[in-house]
Parts: sequence; C-alpha cells; structure tokens
Amino acid sequence: MLSDELNGMRKAPAGTLFGAVTLQALLNDDTDGGQLILTSSSSVLLTLSDLASVEKPRVYEADILSAVKQKDAVYITLHETVVNELGLSSGMTVNVEIQFQLNRSNFVRMHEAVDAVRSSNNLPLLFPVSPASGQPDRKHLRYVSSSAVV
Repeated sequence: MLSDELNGMRKAPAGTLFGAVTLQALLNDDTDGGQLILTSSSSVLLTLSDLASVEKPRVYEADILSAVKQKDAVYITLHETVVNELGLSSGMTVNVEIQFQLNRSNFVRMHEAVDAVRSSNNLPLLFPVSPASGQPDRKHLRYVSSSAVV
C-alpha cells in the first residue's frame, strides 16, 4: 500500500511516496535471515511482479525506513523516479518482487581488522601456536582457571 504519510507521523518529501511491503513470512530476531534483514539491511531492490519474468526488467532501489521496521512488514521510501516511471500514487496497491540489500560495511570492517593483524605480523599474539604440537601454546594464555591442566 502506497501513501504520502506514514502512520500520520511523517510526510513523504515532494514527489516521493512511502510504501508498506507486506512480507510472506514473519521476520524474527531468532533466525539468521530475520536478524540480517532487521539489523543489516538498509535498502531493497524492487520490480513490478508483472515485469519480473521479462529478460531484463527495470529494477529500482528503495530505502528501508529503519525506524518503523516490523516483523510482518517493511516500510520503504519510493523515490521520485520510481513514482513517475511507474505512475504510482497514494492509496495504490501494487504487487512487487523485492530483494533485500545487505549493508556490508560491518563485514568489510571485520575483514579489514583481520587483514591488519595479519599484515602487521601480530597473528601469533591472537593465535599462539606451540612449535612441537601445532596446538595453541597454553603458557601464553592470560586467563587460565586454577583447575585447568597446563
């Protein structure tokens, strides 16, 4: 359902519309997919369902309104280009196919941290290896309980 206001709280900028995308399955924090969408997705790619089977359908990007994510629906902002090209107006209901786009910045930052440790030759500080066994050297662990076998 498309509207120019979001629950009476917020008015869409001129030329844009808000859209409520009803999901076929509930988003749940307890599942990997639900957690990724709720925490790491900031936009969706969408196309009209009627055009999805065309060889090269026109695809649009829409921003997810993170402040109003729900388990059964996702709210998006449809930019002026989408509204104009598809002839959308407030109150319309259209069938679309969407693909959630993950925000990869957290994953990239984690990989950069590992690469930085590796390039600075500090990897043995994180994963000390005993030369004889190829296993972690327990002598260099900081926190060892008194009942542990060393």
